[in-house]
Amino acid sequence: MNKRLTMRLLPLMLSSLFAVSGAYAQSTSATLGGTITDAQGQPATGAEVVITHSNSGTVSRATTDAAGRYSARGLRVGGPYTITITKDGQTETRNNVYLQIGEANTVSASLIPAESLNTIVVTGNANLLFSSERMGTGTNVSNAEIQALPSIGRNIQDYIRLDPRIAQVSKADGSISAGGQNTRFNAIRIDGVSTNDPFGLESNNFPTERQPVSMDAIEEINIGLANYDVTTSGGSGAVVNAVTKSGTNDFHGSVYGVYRDDSMVGEDPSGNDFKGFKDEKTYGLTFGGPLIKDTLFFFINYEKFKRSAPGADVSNSPLGDGGITADDIAQVQSIAQNVWGFDAGTADGASNLGTDIEEYAAKIDWNINENHRASFRYSKLSQDVAKIPNFDSSRVSLSTHWYNQNKTFESYVGELFSDWNDMFSTELKMSYRKYDAVAQPTSFLPQIRIDFGSDSLYLGTEQNRHVNVINTKEKSLFAAGNLFLGDHTVKFGVDYSNNDIFNYYGRNQNGTYRFAGIDEFAAGNPREFDYRAPAPGGSYADIPAQFTINNTGLFVQDSWAATYNLNLTLGVRVDTPDFPDTPLKNDRIQELYGLDNTNRPNSSVVQPRFGFNYNIETARPTQVRGGFGLFMGSPPNVWLSGVYQNTGRNYVEYSARASGGIGEIFNPDPNNQPTTGSVGGRQNVDIVEPGFKMPSVWKANVALDHELPWAGIVASVEVLSFWNQDGIYFNRLDLGDPTAVGPDGRTIFWNQAGLNPSSWCSGTSSSCLNFPSGGVQRANRPNDIGDVILVRNTKKGGGNQITLSLAKPMSDDGWSWLVGYTHTEAKEVNSGTSSQNTSNWNYNPIYQANEEVAYDSRYAFKHRFSGILTKEWKFFGDNKTTASVVYEGRTGRPYSLVYFNDANGDSRSANDLFYVPSGPGDVIFPVAGEEEAFFAYLDAHPEINKYRGRVAPANSLTAKFLHNFDVRLTQEFPGFMSGHKAEVTLDIMNIGNLINKDWGQIDDYGFFSTRRIGNFAGIDPATGKYVYRFTGADSSSIQEVNGDGINTGVSRWSVQATFRYKF
Repeated sequence: MNKRLTMRLLPLMLSSLFAVSGAYAQSTSATLGGTITDAQGQPATGAEVVITHSNSGTVSRATTDAAGRYSARGLRVGGPYTITITKDGQTETRNNVYLQIGEANTVSASLIPAESLNTIVVTGNANLLFSSERMGTGTNVSNAEIQALPSIGRNIQDYIRLDPRIAQVSKADGSISAGGQNTRFNAIRIDGVSTNDPFGLESNNFPTERQPVSMDAIEEINIGLANYDVTTSGGSGAVVNAVTKSGTNDFHGSVYGVYRDDSMVGEDPSGNDFKGFKDEKTYGLTFGGPLIKDTLFFFINYEKFKRSAPGADVSNSPLGDGGITADDIAQVQSIAQNVWGFDAGTADGASNLGTDIEEYAAKIDWNINENHRASFRYSKLSQDVAKIPNFDSSRVSLSTHWYNQNKTFESYVGELFSDWNDMFSTELKMSYRKYDAVAQPTSFLPQIRIDFGSDSLYLGTEQNRHVNVINTKEKSLFAAGNLFLGDHTVKFGVDYSNNDIFNYYGRNQNGTYRFAGIDEFAAGNPREFDYRAPAPGGSYADIPAQFTINNTGLFVQDSWAATYNLNLTLGVRVDTPDFPDTPLKNDRIQELYGLDNTNRPNSSVVQPRFGFNYNIETARPTQVRGGFGLFMGSPPNVWLSGVYQNTGRNYVEYSARASGGIGEIFNPDPNNQPTTGSVGGRQNVDIVEPGFKMPSVWKANVALDHELPWAGIVASVEVLSFWNQDGIYFNRLDLGDPTAVGPDGRTIFWNQAGLNPSSWCSGTSSSCLNFPSGGVQRANRPNDIGDVILVRNTKKGGGNQITLSLAKPMSDDGWSWLVGYTHTEAKEVNSGTSSQNTSNWNYNPIYQANEEVAYDSRYAFKHRFSGILTKEWKFFGDNKTTASVVYEGRTGRPYSLVYFNDANGDSRSANDLFYVPSGPGDVIFPVAGEEEAFFAYLDAHPEINKYRGRVAPANSLTAKFLHNFDVRLTQEFPGFMSGHKAEVTLDIMNIGNLINKDWGQIDDYGFFSTRRIGNFAGIDPATGKYVYRFTGADSSSIQEVNGDGINTGVSRWSVQATFRYKF
């Protein structure tokens, strides 16, 4: 008797905008499974399920077990797929099924007897939000969404932000925070290979301005915040994995061009034109198809990006306002040439800069047979950026001070998916990643700074580029097996990486001089001098950090279908980091602090994980899901490199200061710098504490998902919590014993001159904002010791997020939308903003030096509203018109209230949390009128006034609320041949600013998120009260410039045009 197959499965490509990740977040493939039952609802054993990728002919087969279940893994992401179910000689098929990366996609069947229309009914997830293996927290972004949603940066970060729990901390940099955690704690992978900055210098997680593989080569993105599968590794924040496109049985490709210039960016609120760049151009192509039909396929992508920028704004520099004249520069050039024998360079060309980025990617897919599938992908990115440092409103630099920053990122990855039988499958992945970053200065000289009043002229090699080279090479191996044992699926395997790192950071290695004026330069008598040289008895080969990090991860997991509606996952992962290289031993550190500076983090981290999914029997799909587990991450490698580079044995910092001049010590020869006479040396040392472990975070979530009666809308409520098992913070050991305690209980390290108000200036000039001339900081530190930083673990810090969302999947009417709200509370001990451990301590706002206190996180946005709306039309023929809007409304970025200067004498300004006086007389203002002005300022700023009588906690204030709308408009046109399409796209970012130039402005307090107010000016010996000076406070600025000094225009409207021809 004939049977026909009736399927009620909407194509998965039309699933909701946000299908939450299942159990395989680190996978680069998809999984399909389900249950086949008979008419009585009993398992149908031995049914054959054939899954065919229609465009490539890739076939995977599965047979139902005694429980009627089947599972197929290692499938290509996307589709369309044809699913064929055969039972008792009857065969039926279903077309146009799409599978998502890392998802447990479900298609089930129920056999109905002849008297009931002789039908096999196949059911599946119309919305991937409902899956028996969905337990954790995350988001999938399909290729259709990548094409539909707005992005000017053409980076993954523009799509990661679509998860309502993730926020862009800096839109200018593209840095993202998951749950209020550090932006550097995310792991971003493409085809399972890490594309994170291998050394950890960049806050946007990428080693280059753009990601190492073009978005035109990306098929799909998976974002996981809490994924309890034991293969998840390396990210204590978010784990993001993208998979690249593959070729099919048909030849397809595209050519495209993207354009934006300064006329396509709006004015600022003052009516000033945009000057961040002249134009940006991107062009590229994709092409893929069969090498052997049904067997061997290829896909290639090439992309070129070029930015032409105006460089330094000469008119807004001392050259423009007369602070430094052309005659001054000519005199300096003459002295450099005729007295010192070198060419100082010129200011000509400072107004022209450029960025060039070139990307290649190629991928081969091989269907070896029905049971084995392999792929290989190669990619390379090259970036060249011209830099003009120290050229702004108070500084001018000559061409000998400029440099180019060159970077290359190259990766290879091969994968093999094998189904050995119905009970056992494997996945094998091998990869190699190489990253080089080399600064190329235009000169080989010391850095020279010459002061002209409050302005300065710079020439010679910039001090951070004397030598600045990074080379990393990482080899990785991943092998996993899956045993299908009835109700249980057992996964086990190994995950190994070997990372060789070389970092030569030779700051001041050529010598760095500061002169009070032209005459002092001519005489060779600087007021400041710094020089980094090999330690006595050593060589320049000792200065670089050169070390290896190995990590071996072993994992095992059992996924148990406990009942027909309850699924459980229980597993454990053990990661063992290994640092086989031993830093140079420093006996002086042992003597002073009782610590061994050769300590390394070699302790294993055992990570238990558990997840559950319970399907509630209601008229509409409803599920409760959740879990908990421990996740080991990886700190930026640059933090760990300090243990090898800053030993006190491989180099010595020579430094001298004298306002009247050090003496005639200047030498323009970088290889012959002074180390004797008035110049003394100090040791800088980084140490990790005994038993230090790599950072790890406990995560837990619980959620309820329910489909509402209208239009397939799904409502979700979710709680996500995390808390540190082993966080990271920094202590400074070279402070010495404190000398006093302030009236607010703050420990102070000034000597008596620094504590005495008479040492501080009493006028109203800007010099009153500087250190006292008679003060000495860290008064009791050892004379031969510079900065000694101890990297420590902490269990303090964590957070909670509550997310409410409504999602409507794409339907036949062409509409889809999502709205969400997330409330975030997060704490941290140290913000970890810098690439140097000393700076991580210096720039972390504190009340007490070396305190271990969890304050509000600098990366947490307490309230975040998000929305996405997409509409498709076909106004003529099959040519689509698409409009999408992405909305974000959030509280402003947290910031701290600090003193302008060094309040506690630890030698660091603008990091001491501010004590807000309770009222007049609580502190002493020695200058008439300043007390009245200060309290008038408090009255006008209630966000500060509320802290009267106490220290304002770190990150307790926030910038203004932000509303931002981005829009993409896309129109298809007929191509020259059948099946071809031309496409024009307009991305309009921050469209509200186009309507009103005061809208969409990102209020910000700078990279360090601090607002300076008032100055410490000693402690009154008679009353014991603080003495303050007040000449004003910081105001917020508008965020536009990224970490590379490029004005990205993120606080203005901006339009980008794209033309694409698809064939």
